Amino acid sequence: MPHPEEKETSLFTRFINRLRSRRFAYLTMSLVLLIIAYPYLEIEIIGQIVMTVITILVMVSLIVAVSDSKRNIIIALCLAVPWFVTLMINFPMFESERSIVVRKEIVFAVLLFLFTTITIFIHLLKSREVTSEILFASVCVYLLVGLTWAALYIFIDILYPNSFIDVGDNIAITAPRFLFFSYITLTTVGYGTMTPISDPARSLALLEAIIGQLYLAILVARLVGLHISKPKAPDA
Repeated sequence: MPHPEEKETSLFTRFINRLRSRRFAYLTMSLVLLIIAYPYLEIEIIGQIVMTVITILVMVSLIVAVSDSKRNIIIALCLAVPWFVTLMINFPMFESERSIVVRKEIVFAVLLFLFTTITIFIHLLKSREVTSEILFASVCVYLLVGLTWAALYIFIDILYPNSFIDVGDNIAITAPRFLFFSYITLTTVGYGTMTPISDPARSLALLEAIIGQLYLAILVARLVGLHISKPKAPDA
């Protein structure tokens, strides 16, 4: 008869293994939830609490997504923990030195996004077959690029005020609008409602558009190559 502690350890191990086996699917769902919820949960205090919970969920999903090695876990934790701390300090109930903390929060978020994006992209390039997790991983990379650049746009607008103009109205440009602008630029739809006017902002927008097109081209070529190279089952 197994010892209770061994049984609990076994259950925990199986839970972690199950979580890791579908880590890209869970990350995709958490990122989509963040993107959809962000514009609606920014103003009221209850909304900001829910948004903080979703952000923490994304943090955990990012760490799990790169948990294929101890080195990756350590790096992800070193970036996620400071992000979590600054997120808590920047919570609406704590207003001291808010602008400085916001900058630090964005820096750690961008670094974690970049590290996770690069790690997952390398995993995609090393994959030998097309599975549902590989497809989810490819979606994760695309969504993470958009989130990374949205954070970078906010950071640029903090460092260089009025780096963007919104031609639609005179309302201040908020974080959800940067998120909108990022994905519009990434997909090269280009509605033109927001325009970067400073050189750093224009450079970032140009780089995001290029990365978006190159990534799709590389991804399609990689997935098609994997499908073609897959051994065919012998005829019966």
